[in-house]
Amino acid sequence: MAALTSCFTHPDRPALAICVSCRRPICASCSTLWEGMHHCAECLARRRAGVVERGASLRTVLIALLTLALLAGVTFLRAWLSAVLAGAVSS
Repeated sequence: MAALTSCFTHPDRPALAICVSCRRPICASCSTLWEGMHHCAECLARRRAGVVERGASLRTVLIALLTLALLAGVTFLRAWLSAVLAGAVSS
């Protein structure tokens, strides 16, 4: 295996690893282990942004489903209450 060169961001420091996304050599200060792999700050920020976007999409879907359930419940209760009141008035 070839020896690692210097850090892409800090040329005066030896590289500890290679970023799995951009394949640049990175030093200990620049390297972050995430999911067991080394990432540079730039690539890690892009990955984390993707996770946030997926989480936001899921949250939006859940809010929409809860809203639909609430509307269905209100519609059912309104119809039931209307029937109950119509029966009470008829008696």
